[in-house]
Amino acid sequence: MTDLSAILYQSRRALLVFAAIAVLGGLLVWALQQYGQSLQPEVAAAKAEQAQLQSTLTGKQEELALLSANMPRFEALRQAGLLGPADREGWAQTLTKVHQASGLPNTLSYSLKPPVAAAPGDPSNPVAPFQTHELALSLEGIHESELLELLASYGAQVKGLFRLESCDFSERQSQGLTAKCELRFFKQPLAASSPAPSS
Repeated sequence: MTDLSAILYQSRRALLVFAAIAVLGGLLVWALQQYGQSLQPEVAAAKAEQAQLQSTLTGKQEELALLSANMPRFEALRQAGLLGPADREGWAQTLTKVHQASGLPNTLSYSLKPPVAAAPGDPSNPVAPFQTHELALSLEGIHESELLELLASYGAQVKGLFRLESCDFSERQSQGLTAKCELRFFKQPLAASSPAPSS
């Protein structure tokens, strides 16, 4: 028996253990590769989901920035009475209060017509269409300057934006004129609702 054979014979147990370890290591590497390949679709799906969530988050952050930038303007319009529910009762009460404070003859009569939508409402849209409200008023025994003062005082006190649509005057009499005016209020409800009843 040569020296090499003797060494191999004496080392056979260690060589068998080494071979077994090598085979097991190879099997382990192969198994890990197979496992990694089986996880690739899940990893790709997770990355795609993460990208989608990041895109959604970016969109929501942009929306939040837009809302934050426009909130002061929104609040100013709401405080001015253009946005939100129509305060039809308040419009009528303010008109009565201003008329009583003016000292004019007690000849005021008014009617508040039902609101008119600027465009047909879309049932799928939670925001109601822009509305106009016509307030017709009539005063007897009044002069032009008194009417102008009354309307200016009303405009300063009423919560809402309106425009004087028309004023018709009768012929002058000893007590003054009879004035019939139309005021148009503008309102953007923030949520769809049924129209308010006329006063």
